[in-house]
Amino acid sequence: MYAFHTLWTKPSFLKKDPYKMNNAEILTMVISALMWRKYNGKIKLFTDKEGLNFIEKNNLSDIWNEIDVSVLENNTYSIDPTIFWAAGKLIALEASTCPCVMLDTDLIVVNSINNILSGSEITALHSEPLNSEVYINPNYLKKPNGYNFPIFYDWNVLPSNTAFLYISDNRFRNFYLEQSKSFMFNNFEKPMENISQMVFAEQRLLSICAAIKDIDIHYLLESPYSLNNATIVHLWGFKEVLRKNSVLEKLFIDKLINRFNKDLKCLQDIALPYLQAHCQSPSSQRSNQSFVKELAMPTQREKLL
Repeated sequence: MYAFHTLWTKPSFLKKDPYKMNNAEILTMVISALMWRKYNGKIKLFTDKEGLNFIEKNNLSDIWNEIDVSVLENNTYSIDPTIFWAAGKLIALEASTCPCVMLDTDLIVVNSINNILSGSEITALHSEPLNSEVYINPNYLKKPNGYNFPIFYDWNVLPSNTAFLYISDNRFRNFYLEQSKSFMFNNFEKPMENISQMVFAEQRLLSICAAIKDIDIHYLLESPYSLNNATIVHLWGFKEVLRKNSVLEKLFIDKLINRFNKDLKCLQDIALPYLQAHCQSPSSQRSNQSFVKELAMPTQREKLL
């Protein structure tokens, strides 16, 4: 099964923030790509020139089967990346042929999911409650001039988290993206917060479009906090915590190593150079050499994520 990651730096660039990822985020992204390659198929990275510079500077170019720069770099859509900060994923989806999986860089699929996707038209990570602070009343969403929500939208369907999104058919993909683009294009009025516009265009609209087409969405998890999970590891909002706490970042890196040690051993030739270069937490006193040895040897600890 073909999948893709998206690394779109334009939102950071326009905010005049240098693009960066901490060691835990880099390690998660690397494992995400390599685990997909091991168990599920090829994976492509869509990025832009600044993203490619980041990838090459960190010697990560061989992690993916293919890297595409042209789609995001040359895109001229009238989208404000500071409002629609995940629109790069949808642009990449438009450039991909279904069936395919849109996979966030902070999500790791730990085994084969071909049997899960078999027979499914759409599979997302999980449904989300209609939290009114996130999925706000549509009357308060900012809209382009002259835009009105179609009367056939069902506002009662639950949104779908698209950190993982499988779509089997180009026709639904096209319909979903047409609805999303019609909302995002020329929609430049800044909201008071930075969540509601994007999650509507990506996650709530997915479920609305599926309901219009009478398609059932399948989910990898029963809920965002499901304990019945043998399929994915998701960094999710914990990224913000790790960015502010180097001690927790080191602990999380250790847990990733413990969790994926055997799988990474099977991919040593690909994985170890990048883990050696990038996954030494500044708060850790171990050398790169000892860090790699820990990856290469079975650990006695059995703590899992």
